[in-house]
Amino acid sequence: MKKILVTMMALVLTIAARAEKIDSTQFVAFYNYTIQTQDDEGRNVTDSLRLALLVGTRATYCTTVLSYNKDGRASQEMLDAFSMHFQNVLTDVEKSSVVAVEPIYPYRYETHEPMAKVDWTLTEDTLTISGLPCHRATGKLYGKQWTAWYTEEMPSSAGPWKLRGLPGLIIKAEDSEGIHCFTLYETKNEVRDINMIGNPEYQKLSRKKLMAFKKKTLGNPRYVKEPTYYVPAGADDVGEINLNGTTFYVGMNSHMMILQKSHVYKPLELE
Repeated sequence: MKKILVTMMALVLTIAARAEKIDSTQFVAFYNYTIQTQDDEGRNVTDSLRLALLVGTRATYCTTVLSYNKDGRASQEMLDAFSMHFQNVLTDVEKSSVVAVEPIYPYRYETHEPMAKVDWTLTEDTLTISGLPCHRATGKLYGKQWTAWYTEEMPSSAGPWKLRGLPGLIIKAEDSEGIHCFTLYETKNEVRDINMIGNPEYQKLSRKKLMAFKKKTLGNPRYVKEPTYYVPAGADDVGEINLNGTTFYVGMNSHMMILQKSHVYKPLELE
């Protein structure tokens, strides 16, 4: 085990992408994403992460704020990013396709799928969120029932992660179990390129195969106390880092964070 300094480690949270521009942003929406889960002792905990949704006319791209700001410094939020296994999601509305990239030590996985259509039911319920008048809608996506609040003051069908398809930007979305929640906290009128994501070195598989892999490995009770139990010996040398009293490891080749202990896996997709 090699001990290394945070300031000297090239920690990279951003997912390397092909520089193939497919759109430009009209605006960028920022969300707080929280997951209600449990730690290795069974205590209730809340994992949190900030997301940036780049919204164009043809495509959207949802990633972490750390990746959006190109901030590779080690932080608690970076640890949460890897423990939550959040996907970077590119939705190409013109081609009705979705590309997702997800880091799960010691590899990065890339999936391609048709854009899912959420059969939303619109209601007359209203609520003001982040100063915006919103309407409520309910719908089902990949086996989970969602309640979403959207605003027609921002005429975009976009939303965080793979949620979309309403007559206004999604401001808040929560699953019926109260586990996953996305809440808008800021928007910026900023022009950025939206690029195709992916890499020839990523492990490519179908969405359902990735979902099955995560259910089998991350959903195993061993994962909470031993997050690398499924990794073959010698897959990647690791260096030890201490951040604010928390010890974790970084793959020397993959540059991916490895936790000593994790939280209970809470899937976003059930089918």
